Amino acid sequence: MAIAPANVVWYGPSLAQGQVQSQGGLSGSQSRVLTGIATFIGDGAATTSTLNWIDGVQKPFQTIQLLPVLSVTAPATIGGVANQAVYSGVGAYGQLKVGQSVTFAGFTNAGNNGTFTINALTTSTIQVTNSGSVVETNPAATVAFNIATGTLVAASFATRAIVSAAGVSDTAASSITVTAYQASQTQTGTPITFSAAPANLATISVLVELWPAQ
Repeated sequence: MAIAPANVVWYGPSLAQGQVQSQGGLSGSQSRVLTGIATFIGDGAATTSTLNWIDGVQKPFQTIQLLPVLSVTAPATIGGVANQAVYSGVGAYGQLKVGQSVTFAGFTNAGNNGTFTINALTTSTIQVTNSGSVVETNPAATVAFNIATGTLVAASFATRAIVSAAGVSDTAASSITVTAYQASQTQTGTPITFSAAPANLATISVLVELWPAQ
């Protein structure tokens, strides 16, 4: 059994992809070290869980740009390569690059949504390999891409907190400690182990710090 994952509540502005990562008006590398608290709910039996930096999907220290997409074609062979889908927009794709990963969303047909690698592009079209694409025109669709320059989570630190991010005292036994496995951390979170099982519905909070790679 495992305790349900918990998301960190960061001090300062709520953290999400696309936000500037700085705290306290500091300058230099310290301005980008993030500090927050995640609170877990015990079940009386489990001693393991997952600590999510944001929500287990998004990654901190990233900047995501959204652009509109208007339509997509069915799969076709283009330049001798099968299953090529062409997404068309309004002429704003010059900032993208071949080989870059992009994520399409908002299409009615699920096969048109997803994350793909750009095979070719113009200022108004993005060509990817997508055998599941369906002809569709949808002004609600978007393409998302990361415009960060290699800034990733380099390391994390986690320890037992006294209170939650809201300042509420924990109800789990104060003798319980926490261990985060830095060797197993990812860009979205890290496994965590409690020294003993928190009581059923007891709260146990973890103080977290993240350091960026650059």
